[in-house]
Order: sequence, then C-alpha cells, then structure tokens
Amino acid sequence: MDAEVDLWPPGTCGPEVEWLIMSRIRLALLLVPLVVSGSLVAQQTNVAGLWRVEFVTPLGQVGVNMTINQSGARLTGHVTDEYGEYEIAGRIADNQVTVVWSVPEDGKMLEITMKGKVEGNVITGTAKLGDVGEGPLSARRTGDAGDR
Repeated sequence: MDAEVDLWPPGTCGPEVEWLIMSRIRLALLLVPLVVSGSLVAQQTNVAGLWRVEFVTPLGQVGVNMTINQSGARLTGHVTDEYGEYEIAGRIADNQVTVVWSVPEDGKMLEITMKGKVEGNVITGTAKLGDVGEGPLSARRTGDAGDR
C-alpha cells in the first residue's frame, strides 16, 4: 500500500520540464548584462554646469550666463544678465536641449525659448523670442554648476 501518488498535473514536472525551466533561467542570466550595458549606453547627456549663451535678436547680439542643474531629463537653474536673474525650466532628450525663461520687456513678460543640439561643451541652435522672432544661438560650458 506504499504506492506513490503523483499529485502534479501531466507535463508539469519531470526532466523535460526541469530542462525547460533551467534553459529559461540561463537565458535570463545571459540577457541581464546586455540590458544593463544597454541602459548605460542610453544614459542622458549631461548639460549641468555654467554656460555662456549668445544669441541674435532684432536689436543685435545678446549674451547671458546660464546655470543649468539637471535631474534626469529635467533642467532647472537660472539666467543672469545685466538686468537681473531669471529662472529657467527645460528638458533634454538624447542630445537635444530645450530651455525656457521669461524676461520683462515693455511692461510684460517675454518668453525666450532656447533649442539646440549638445556636442560636448557646446550647444548650437536657435533662440525664439516670443512672437518677436528667432535667431541663431551658441553656448559654451564654462564650468561646473558648483562653480557658481
């Protein structure tokens, strides 16, 4: 009466099932380094730091100092010129950066949007000044954000 009772449903245990489970575990272990290294390659471009930004307006060339702080794709910080300091907000995706800030102009706020491509310590692109127009922009990193 010591007959062994198999309580497992058919096809859920045995050497062929163990082989299938072990094969999947091995495959998962092989893929983990690929996924981790792929995520390292896809890391965000770092634009944090101090930047000298120059762009063309209808009234001529303008230069400002910009401090960018970065948290993932989100950018914060400020722009400083001879008239004051203005908060910035922006985003980075791959090597494309967008930063927006507003300055007082004739009694109202004028929104300036900087869009450009980051290559190392240089950003090239355009600055859009509300509905006034847009012009070429260039920026060069001059230091770390901690160097303020």
